[in-house]
Amino acid sequence: MEQRQQEIKAKFPLEQAWEDRGFIENWDERSDQERSVREMQMKTVVFMIPHPQEQAIRILDLGAGYGALAATILADRPNASAVCIDGSEEMIKLGQERNGKFKGRMEFVRGTLDSPGWLSLVAGPFDAVISARALHHLTHEERRQLFRDAHGLLRPGGCFVNADSLKAPSETLRGLYRKTRQRWIDGPTGNAAGGEPQAARTRLSHGAHYNGLMEDELSWLRAAGFRDVDVFWKFTNYSVYGGFR
Repeated sequence: MEQRQQEIKAKFPLEQAWEDRGFIENWDERSDQERSVREMQMKTVVFMIPHPQEQAIRILDLGAGYGALAATILADRPNASAVCIDGSEEMIKLGQERNGKFKGRMEFVRGTLDSPGWLSLVAGPFDAVISARALHHLTHEERRQLFRDAHGLLRPGGCFVNADSLKAPSETLRGLYRKTRQRWIDGPTGNAAGGEPQAARTRLSHGAHYNGLMEDELSWLRAAGFRDVDVFWKFTNYSVYGGFR
C-alpha cells in the first residue's frame, strides 16, 4: 500500500497549489464556508491542551499553513509561544503578514513533513504538538512515523492533538457524511437556487489525500507511545483526535 500511495503522491504534488497566492485565497474562502465546523474543530484543539492557561508553554504546529490554529491558541494563552512549520513559502509569507500581533511569540519554519530532515528544523521539546487539516497529505507510513516523532518531541505531560478528516468506514456512510456536511454548510434554506451545492462549487485540487480509518489512526498513536488516546470531537468524517505523553 505504501508504494501505491507514494506513486499517487508523485502524480499530485502539493507544491503547485500551495505556492500560488490565488489558490490559497480560494482555499481560504472555502474554509470560511465551513466556518462553524472549522471553529468547533479548532476550539476543541485549544481546549484539549491540558496545561494551565497562564503557563508559558511551547507549541509546535505541523503543516501550519499561515498559522491559523497556532494563532487561536496564542490568543487563548497569553504566555504561550509557537513554532509553525510548513512547506509553502507563500503560506509562510501570508502567516507573517496576518500574525504581526504575535511577533516574538510565533516563529515560521519552512520544511516538509514527509522529509526526514524536518526534525532538525525545530528545536524541541514542546508541550503540545498540534495540526489542522494537513496530515492527511502524508501516506499512512509517513503519518505513523510522524506520530512517533511527535511523541519524541513532547515533554512529559504534553499532548498531540490533530484536527483532520478521517476515512469513512463504508461507501454508505461516505455518502451520508457528504450529504450531512452539505446541508450544514448550505444552512436551513438549503440550495434554493437549484444549482450545484456550495461545497461542490468550490472543491479544489491540492494534492493526494491518505485519510485513515479512525481505529487505525488511534492504534498508530498508541503504538507511538501515547496514552489516553481518543477521538475528542467528531462531525461526520471531520474529527479531532490525539493523545498524551
